[in-house]
Amino acid sequence: MVDGDRTGSNTGAGDAPPTALRALACLQDLALEKGLDDVSMRDVARRAGISLAALQYHYPNKAALLDAFVVQTINGYRRRIDTILAASPEGERFTNLVRFAATETLQSDRYGVLAMIEGRANHDNAARSAIRMFFRSYLEVMRDALAADAPDLSQAKALLTAIVVVSMLEGLPALIEPAGSLGVDCHAVLETIVRVSMTLPAAMP
Repeated sequence: MVDGDRTGSNTGAGDAPPTALRALACLQDLALEKGLDDVSMRDVARRAGISLAALQYHYPNKAALLDAFVVQTINGYRRRIDTILAASPEGERFTNLVRFAATETLQSDRYGVLAMIEGRANHDNAARSAIRMFFRSYLEVMRDALAADAPDLSQAKALLTAIVVVSMLEGLPALIEPAGSLGVDCHAVLETIVRVSMTLPAAMP
């Protein structure tokens, strides 16, 4: 999704001390440089200019560090979404959110660490838990935006629509380059997803 604000702590609170915030920033930078699997707690502490003990005061282990990274990503995403929704005319919240999310999803360099966490989910319980938390939040944002635009739509249908839309968006990074090689313009893909998303609520069972 997005890189968001660099916030987090051992509880994921937004009032985390500077040391905890710096550690999350260093995790992201190091993971993009060498891959998440090759980043150790000691690497993060060294990059942040603190002792390993100081890092473990905020994040006892790498799983806690990953959880905090996902929490700060979700918080940053929600703040950006709140800004978009507040500026959207009535009836256009969901459309604007889908267009925003589609555009952001294609900026894969912004989600590098999150994608790495997702890649670990099949064999790492902490990563699986973190990704589940991220996507739950993603679906809630989509559902709530649609519900605000279509108050007559049931929560169940709004959620089902959100699931289908997020499924389409998550396939974009892997498909957009092959599509381009076939002569398909990425902007046309984005606008098609937006238009299709608008028709989905009526198709829900």
